[in-house]
Amino acid sequence: MRRVLLVTTLLALMITACAPVALTEVPSFIVIRTTPTPTPEPQPTPGPAEHAVIDQLSANLRLPESDISVVKSEEVEFSDACLDVALEGVMCLQVVTPGRVIVLKAKGVQYSYHTSEDGSRVQPVTLALIWKREGGIAGFCDTLTVFRSGEVYTSSCKQSGRMGTFADLLSAQEQAQFSAWIAKLAQTDLDASDPKGVADRMMVALRLFGTGRKPPTKSEQQELFKFAQSLYHELAQ
Repeated sequence: MRRVLLVTTLLALMITACAPVALTEVPSFIVIRTTPTPTPEPQPTPGPAEHAVIDQLSANLRLPESDISVVKSEEVEFSDACLDVALEGVMCLQVVTPGRVIVLKAKGVQYSYHTSEDGSRVQPVTLALIWKREGGIAGFCDTLTVFRSGEVYTSSCKQSGRMGTFADLLSAQEQAQFSAWIAKLAQTDLDASDPKGVADRMMVALRLFGTGRKPPTKSEQQELFKFAQSLYHELAQ
């Protein structure tokens, strides 16, 4: 009887020893690594200058303001009264001018601006296209400057420069086509000038500030020249 009791007691002790034990602490040999949640960078709080460029971009490209965000806004001192943006035929007073550099983002595209301190003067910076025509029998001297943010400027030795916007000058379809060229094509210099030595030679050149990788086809080159010339005459008339 004692032997049976002893065996029973030993079995009970063995079962107790093998039973799982709840862990109250993580053993030192177990390493738990947690990935910290990245803290989003705070967006600059829009002030008068930021609101001015947001309003301008929204109007130029027919975008709702809710689609536009401020990526960067910082105080700077520009070296001239043109806010360090030189345009053909525009004279700039060489005087230090306080202002801001502002970068906006809309639909994955960034747009840079230089502004005065209070936003009363806004100058786009992100170029899209420059077209020039010189010489010929008529003595052309024309320049078209197009910014990706939708501002369009013309200059000529025969008349005062003019300014317009995509919203005023292009249909929604034309605007979409131009944006597609910029996104698809690489930065390209094109020349459609008359051959050298031709009497009354006319020189026509175009620079596209594309962000893609493909060179324009012959057909696309012709379309770009046609687009630029048409846009110039639409604004200059």
